[in-house]
Amino acid sequence: MQNKGPFTIKEMKALPAGTQFWGKYLVQDKSIRKTREGKNITHLKISDRSGEMKAVVWDSCQLAGVLETGVVIGLLGDVGVYNQQMQVTAKRIKVLEEEPYPYMKSPGRNVQELKADLEGKIASLADPYMKMLLDRVFTAELWEDFSAAPAAKVIHHNYSGGLIEHTLIVSELCDKAAGLYPSINRDLMITGAILHDIGKIQEFHIDVFPDYTEIGKLVGHIILGYELISREIAAMRTEGLTFPDLLEKTLKNMLLSHHGSLEFGSPVLPLSPEALLLHAMDDLDAKLYVFFNKIKEHEEYDNPFTPYDTFHEQQFYTLRYRYDDKKE
Repeated sequence: MQNKGPFTIKEMKALPAGTQFWGKYLVQDKSIRKTREGKNITHLKISDRSGEMKAVVWDSCQLAGVLETGVVIGLLGDVGVYNQQMQVTAKRIKVLEEEPYPYMKSPGRNVQELKADLEGKIASLADPYMKMLLDRVFTAELWEDFSAAPAAKVIHHNYSGGLIEHTLIVSELCDKAAGLYPSINRDLMITGAILHDIGKIQEFHIDVFPDYTEIGKLVGHIILGYELISREIAAMRTEGLTFPDLLEKTLKNMLLSHHGSLEFGSPVLPLSPEALLLHAMDDLDAKLYVFFNKIKEHEEYDNPFTPYDTFHEQQFYTLRYRYDDKKE
């Protein structure tokens, strides 16, 4: 049979089972297990910008180079189905001397556009104290770190630029929701949204994939963000500048409670309408990211329901209704 390719992950998912193909992919994860017969089998998660897929590598696979997480490989394989999910059986693998960045996930928009929109949110604030705090926090150096950071290691926006993308969406959601409730302080909502995950610039480092820093594991982004804001407010007062005590306490509760409950890592509960709304919008964006990602991963499959996801404890329905006036 003639080999076909190169195929992206998305294109590969549209191929019928049994099709042989080739392409270039990034190795996201690697684990080795033994079969009952004592043979080694390597499990890979491979990806490019279009998606990700599982691959298995048996001892019979021809391998050139050192196969490890973070490398780019040229892969010849067969498409198959295992446990209702498409899977690749590798026939040949060559480790390539290519940079991983063209194969890595990235935000849906240019990072500079996201930064400009977030700067626009800050400029729109009427409260001088909140605006001054944000202007001091977001130095040129912090903007650089903030724009490159991921929003998570695995669950949502887990790529360089993911933090600024997530933060802007949460800020937009908070801004729109504040317009529906006259008693909500819009400036407080936007300030809390922009600062709620600021500690993640210290919690994560990213080379090819996000991982926790030492201080990130020991302390976590909620406390790191709280400490950053505390230091900046203290510095303002040392310089003779005013920052209202009530604003400080309210803003800190928003940062400390944005996970919503003690069970999910917040040391305190949301104790103001703004804190509750921030938690809800943060949670909404993270969950919608998961839903859209799961739909994208499985939209080419015949079964409209994804396999049961043990982490999220549910299946996801992939069919999306769209009105087509051309059929009328």
